[in-house]
Amino acid sequence: MAGFRKKSSGGGEGSGFGTAGAANLTGIILGAVTIVVALIGLGIAINTIAPYLTGGASALNWTRYPGGEPMLKLFPLIMMIGLIIFGALTMWLGVKGRQMGVKDTIFTVIVVVVAVILLPIVMDAANTVYDNNYVGSFTGLTSFLGLIPLLYTVGLMAVSGLLGFRSVKKSGGGLD
Repeated sequence: MAGFRKKSSGGGEGSGFGTAGAANLTGIILGAVTIVVALIGLGIAINTIAPYLTGGASALNWTRYPGGEPMLKLFPLIMMIGLIIFGALTMWLGVKGRQMGVKDTIFTVIVVVVAVILLPIVMDAANTVYDNNYVGSFTGLTSFLGLIPLLYTVGLMAVSGLLGFRSVKKSGGGLD
């Protein structure tokens, strides 16, 4: 029948996954490293975001950012869960004998880590623009600036998800 793969029977290929062979060690190691980076990145994300939430000189005026405070509080969790899922998927594909592209996997992880590192720069820039005396002269700018934490987090999730999906798609066409 067209469109259906015949499952092999017997031997090492009797797992029902047709082309799947022995486990791919590179994929398993890449997945484990991704999970370790997620846990290290969690600490970095918390240390990056904490000054904006706890007060002091770096604290933001949250009345400027509707929905921004809850979004920044969720940012480390979202980042960690996303990377752990991506790492687990990479490991799972490795166990099934397939592998995501090494470049694609590393690129996806780097995008997330760089986004965490750039977050304080983005927030400081938005705050600096807010503090400008002439910001009210530009139509709609203050409304847009108020959405920066939300847009940044949602944008990171979208880009990371698309990169991860592309990596999985390149790994062998789909998930069995």
